[in-house]
Amino acid sequence: MKKVLIIEDDNLVSFSLKVQLENKGFEVAQVFNGSAAIRKVISVNPDIILLDINLPDKNGFEICQELREFYQGGIVFLTASDSIEAEVTSFGLGADDYVNKKAPFEILYQRIKRLGVRPKAIDVNQVILFDDIEFQPNNADCYYEGQALRLTQEEYELFYFIATKRGEIVSRQLILKVLKGADYNGIDRSIDIKIARIRRKLKRVGLSEQIIKSVRSKGYQFNYPVH
Repeated sequence: MKKVLIIEDDNLVSFSLKVQLENKGFEVAQVFNGSAAIRKVISVNPDIILLDINLPDKNGFEICQELREFYQGGIVFLTASDSIEAEVTSFGLGADDYVNKKAPFEILYQRIKRLGVRPKAIDVNQVILFDDIEFQPNNADCYYEGQALRLTQEEYELFYFIATKRGEIVSRQLILKVLKGADYNGIDRSIDIKIARIRRKLKRVGLSEQIIKSVRSKGYQFNYPVH
């Protein structure tokens, strides 16, 4: 079943859309503020995101920009704004479409279908493969040769984010910004602690700890197969 994530702080709008989308055969998740949006995207792994602009804590433009650091699915801005500037900004940040909230639901539905997101077209047990490491969003865990790493939710989100940036060095600043909405102060070692825990769990299932490679003074890199 195709997944839609609604990022919208207006409960009435969000729940109305949820009911209509579920009636069309979609699985729907919701988040109601900007600061929780990125983590929700990683945990849900939606096929398409409906994103409001005016959100508490962090606006839709910021979220879209951060999402395009790793998320390749469809992003549709759903907003009450009639501003041409807002629409132009949305596309400039990587959005796929822009729909006014006042438009009939059928218009939104057709736009979603136009992006190739149709209901009931995918296995609910969808997995994401990086060679033979299997990420399972529904379980928020990773598997290797049938063995679960037994990651916590935060460890899964961190490992998944680094893996999606394969071949690139991912800085602590970017990790904290995307996953926590915070800036790196040069002292915080919470990311290093989580990386150490993930490495221990990789080793336990027979994988190299160097799948997450440390790059001195720069950050981390997904390094699989290990070179």
